[in-house]
Parts: sequence; C-alpha cells; structure tokens
Amino acid sequence: MPGKVVVLDSEKHSVSLLGHILSHLDVSGFSNVEEFLASGDKESDCIVLDGSGMGSSDDELFRMLREHPNTAGIPVIYVGDNLNIDTRLAIYEAGVDDYVSKPFDVADLQAKVTRAMHQRRYERELLDSAENAKQAAFEAMTHSAEQGEIVRFMEQISMCQKLDELAQALLSLLSRFGLNAVFSCWLEGDEWPHYYSHAGSTSPLEQDLMQSGHGGGRIMEFGRRMLVNYPRTSLLIKNTPYEDAARFGRIKDHLAVVLSAADARVSSLNMEERLRQKDKLLDVVADVKQALIDVQHRQDQMKARAASERDDVKLELREELLTLGLHEEQEERMLSLVMDFLKSLEGLYNEAMDWQEDLEPVMQAIEYVVSGGEQTA
Repeated sequence: MPGKVVVLDSEKHSVSLLGHILSHLDVSGFSNVEEFLASGDKESDCIVLDGSGMGSSDDELFRMLREHPNTAGIPVIYVGDNLNIDTRLAIYEAGVDDYVSKPFDVADLQAKVTRAMHQRRYERELLDSAENAKQAAFEAMTHSAEQGEIVRFMEQISMCQKLDELAQALLSLLSRFGLNAVFSCWLEGDEWPHYYSHAGSTSPLEQDLMQSGHGGGRIMEFGRRMLVNYPRTSLLIKNTPYEDAARFGRIKDHLAVVLSAADARVSSLNMEERLRQKDKLLDVVADVKQALIDVQHRQDQMKARAASERDDVKLELREELLTLGLHEEQEERMLSLVMDFLKSLEGLYNEAMDWQEDLEPVMQAIEYVVSGGEQTA
C-alpha cells in the first residue's frame, strides 16, 4: 500500500504539480490547514506545506498542526522562498521536520518525503511495540499457563496439513505471549522461504536479514530483535522483552521449544508430501504396466488372426493355382515362394511388435527408483 501524503497549498496548480511529482504515493490536496483538519484525517504519513497565500503566519500554521491530536505526530516538510539560516532555525523551532527551498529539485523533494515517511512508520512501530508490551503486561500469564499454551500449540500443529495452518498457529501463540514476529520456513525443493508476519507482510530488509542470519547460529540477538534458527525454520522476534529479565528468560526457553516443534512438523510435512508423491508415481507405474499388458494381449490376438489369415491365403492360393493349368511341380514352386514371403512378413511383424521384453527392465527400474529402492510385490 503506498504512503499517504497531504499537500497544503493555496494555489491549485501547485497542489497539482506536487501531486504529479509524488504520483507513486497516495496524495491528497487542501487549500488551507483548517480544511485539512476538518477532514479528520489522522492516517497521513507526511505533510508538505507551502504557507504562501494562506492568510496565516508560518508559526500559526505550524502551531495548528502540532496542537491538533490528529496531526501532532505527522512529519511536516515546509516549502518556501529564501530560506536563510535564521528562517530555517525558526521553522525547526516551530516544529517543522524538514524544508525545501524554491525552486526545488524534484529528486530532493522526493527523497525528503520518503525519509519523513520512514520516520513516521518507525514511530508507529514504536507505538505498536509499546501497545503490545502494555497488552502483554495486562494479560501476562504465569509460567505454568505459558507451558499449557505450548502444549496446546503442539497438539494443534500435529493436525496441521499445510504451512499456512502451521504459521497461523505459531503466530497466534506468539501473540498470546505479547510478541511481534516474522516466521519463515522451507519445504523441500523450495528456492525461497515462505514468510508469515504479524504485520501481514514482510519487508525486503526482514527477508534479507532472516536469509543472511539463517546460517549464523541457533540464536542471534541485535537491538530489540532476536533471530532463532532451526534447519527448516527461522523466527524473527521484533520486540524482545529485554527490559524484563525474568520474562525474557522464559520467552527465550519457550521459543526454543516452540520453534523446535514447528521445525519438526515442517520436516514431517515434507515427508508426508514425498510419500504422497511416491504413491502417485507408483499408481502411474501400475497403470503403465497394465496398459502394456493390455497392449501385449491385443498383439497376441493380432498374431493369431495373422496366422489364421495366412492359412486362409494358402488354401485360397492352392485353389486358384488349379485354374492356371500349371503342373504339380510348378504349383508347389509357386506356393512355396508365396508362403516363404508370407512367413518372412510375419517374422518382420513379430519382431517389430515384440517390444514387451525390452520395456520390462525399464519399467522395473522406474518402479525401483519410485519406491525408494524397496522391492514391490
């Protein structure tokens, strides 16, 4: 979802220009601060303000934005003329986060808006983390209750047949522990891991961090984050409770047990999938073998019909030779030549059709490989 930017400018063409420059974002325009505040918008990530022609001093505009509860924490970028050092100090003191001098450089404005939005998102993450910590404090469980949650989690994942179900069970458990996390896991043959997050999506930085750290040890700690690794799973905790030593110790132990169980279930899902594929392949081999048997049966029938036709041709030929007025030796010679030719054709036909014995070793080899080296009945 693109970031949301509000442009405050009394001149419509300026609002349109800034909207075009920031077209990769969700841009809303207002001609004055009062109109914007009346809209009730409190989800914006950045405000771009040009106070020229708004009828109020810059200090008054900044004060209105900073005192209103919906906009107090939103970064403000000021666009103005002749921003000397005194003016810059004044607007910073009044609560502006950054500024752009006219005429402004497009790339510079875009970069500053991007930086302001990152700042806003970071502040929201901090607020979310604080809220999660507060909620965890109110809903804190005793050690025995936490162990009970883990036991129920293990019972739940034993019935999970898909990675999505396993991930949802794990993230739900971590939520009850007051943790904000990203879970990744690999199935056999996957080129990239599957990612699951409390936030709904995983950032490229988080994905890169988990991939890079997967071979770095069982537990890696950095800042407020902790990465727990197992062969086919990884867990990134984004709000590790270091401030509560007792709770942190319990959480650390729980994570080792929980992720070990999740990793074992991922491995068993891999095994179950291989067995399903093996059964499917064995069914295919059995179907092919039956098809070959059916083909061989039809060939045997065709050979019998060919032999019968040959005998009929021989009988008809004898009858026809009698009408040609040939003496006995000539008849036998003519009949012998024709029968030798028919016999030769029959041999060539049988040689071309008799491929069952050649295919049988191939079918046995395929069946042996599919069954994993086990002899099948």
